[in-house]
Amino acid sequence: MNHNPSETLGTNDDGSDSEPSIVDDILDGERKTVFEDKQLVDSNTIVDHNRIYGRDEQLAAEARAFRDTLDGERPPDLLLYGPSGTGKTLTVKAVAEKVKDRALQNSIDFDFVAVNFKTMESHSLDRAVWKLGYQTAEKAGVAWDIPRKGVSTDAKYVRLYEIVDRHFDALVFILDEIDTLTGHAGADEPAYSRLLYSLSRVMAEQHVDTLVSTVVITNHPKFRENLDSRTDSSYNPTGIHFSDYDANELIEILNRRRDAFKDGALDEGVVELVAAYGAKNEGDARRAIDLLRDAGEIANRNGETVVTEQHVHAANDSVVKNRVLEIVGGMSLQKKLSLYAAAIVADVSDGTAPSPAVYTLYREICQRSDRDVYTQETVNSHINKAGTYGVLESERTSDGFKSGVHLVFAFTEPVDAVIETLEEDDVFDDIELATVRSIARRALRNT
Repeated sequence: MNHNPSETLGTNDDGSDSEPSIVDDILDGERKTVFEDKQLVDSNTIVDHNRIYGRDEQLAAEARAFRDTLDGERPPDLLLYGPSGTGKTLTVKAVAEKVKDRALQNSIDFDFVAVNFKTMESHSLDRAVWKLGYQTAEKAGVAWDIPRKGVSTDAKYVRLYEIVDRHFDALVFILDEIDTLTGHAGADEPAYSRLLYSLSRVMAEQHVDTLVSTVVITNHPKFRENLDSRTDSSYNPTGIHFSDYDANELIEILNRRRDAFKDGALDEGVVELVAAYGAKNEGDARRAIDLLRDAGEIANRNGETVVTEQHVHAANDSVVKNRVLEIVGGMSLQKKLSLYAAAIVADVSDGTAPSPAVYTLYREICQRSDRDVYTQETVNSHINKAGTYGVLESERTSDGFKSGVHLVFAFTEPVDAVIETLEEDDVFDDIELATVRSIARRALRNT
């Protein structure tokens, strides 16, 4: 069938232009935006150290460590630890950028390679070494000619060290969220232990003449407890702790990024409200910065020139729901049922969920819906898996319950958002919320 050219080209039969589409209106029209420099409210942007607030002690410690590079000495390994969004990655990248500028003035080839292991599709040692090599080659401006598969991990190390040795006088590997680099189940030691051993020994074993050091970033400093004894002996970092930000500190952090917006584009009270939400999220500055940007995006979509508190509320609701949906969306049925039971128990109690009560509710839900009932150990494991994504935390306790030593789950994401997101799945259509809440209260009384 032949198409009329005018249908394809957007013209009328007489050859005149047709009415512009909504896409044309957006692309060709005058752009209205509340932003002056949106990158400043992108939490991934490396900002100058002068914009960083409340981290003078940490900045100074990092600068003192990296100062050794300018004197031709190897900087010490660093361990940056503390909750999410407290400036660990931000500060060390800002200092590394500043040192890179100074090193260039002194004709020193210094650089840093930062890898976030949580974002990798595979958490194996082989994939980690490949990623390090790929990004190191990018920094060196050379080709990384090693395929992901079909080449041994040792061969990847060899190529990585060749690039390091040929192109850098000093290099820092920034290993972000290293505790997620677990490797294969059942291995004698986690993959991050083997990686740290190799990197900590690279100079001693004369693989390179380059001054190589590592900066490890983690939310869980106890990851060192799982290090192999050889690694623990070889890897001796200087620890730098990062604490939560409070609401007042978050206000100052956000105020230092006001110039991301046009003059007058932030309504009174917006920064304070964003900071309050950030403080509720355990003082997470990254989330606060992202929330401020999202509020601006909503104002833009609405064609408004001022960001208001209503935009902030809408942005927060959307962020929470999307974050939880991203986490629970790919879960198996049994994991969803386990997490749902924990969320219901936490919702009807003081915000925490003791595992005996959770298992009682889980078992009732499965029996009433004619589904397989798994063991309590498996259910606890399913719920703890959600903890690796930041939905909740767990601790072992025996206080105040009849069930002996058990786990208690505490949600770090809003419980109501977890429940609402899970209930969007069809498997929960036959589950009455009032009924499961009643069962949960009874289970709590009996534990």
